[in-house]
Amino acid sequence: MMTTLYIVRHGQSEANKAGILQGNKIDTPLTAKGRSQADAVYQQLQKLDFDKVYASPLLRAAQTAHIIANNATTVYDSRLKEYDYGEWDGLLVEDVHQKYARFFNSQHNLLPGSDKISHGETFEEVTQRLEEFFSELVVKHADEKLLIVSHGFTIKLMLNAILGIKNLVNLNEPSNAGVTKIELTPETRTLLYFNQEFS
Repeated sequence: MMTTLYIVRHGQSEANKAGILQGNKIDTPLTAKGRSQADAVYQQLQKLDFDKVYASPLLRAAQTAHIIANNATTVYDSRLKEYDYGEWDGLLVEDVHQKYARFFNSQHNLLPGSDKISHGETFEEVTQRLEEFFSELVVKHADEKLLIVSHGFTIKLMLNAILGIKNLVNLNEPSNAGVTKIELTPETRTLLYFNQEFS
């Protein structure tokens, strides 16, 4: 009994385009480019005929799910929202990288511990809720194909839940509309591919 997940990061949003750090408080729509990225994923995945669609309730993810799933009923699950960057939400990414350089590596991947300064979430908190989400999916959707639309850092934390990555900075965030495929069984969690780009 296997549950197959196609996990998609939302297409480019207005905040992405403007270089704004966008956690779970910032809620901007897709740009025209973001819509065309989502459409490119739709073109590739439409033959899969998903049994169920889950998405973050944030606008950029909801719009992406709507384009890819082509009007299938979507379940909005707040556990799929973006990581909360706390007081950094809405700031220019460049400014955050400069002002808080000690919390980023040379690839601009966020290091643990920033929550003490930003008052956002910890990696562990988000990983925990994603663990619960995956455990539920295995029970509810044995032998089904699911579309999951979420966010860059949250998808990194999904891989933390699946692979137990000790050092999360070794993984870049997926691109806008990048697709990651995971298979779940009651006993196993397997990553088949990460951040495949169709646009």
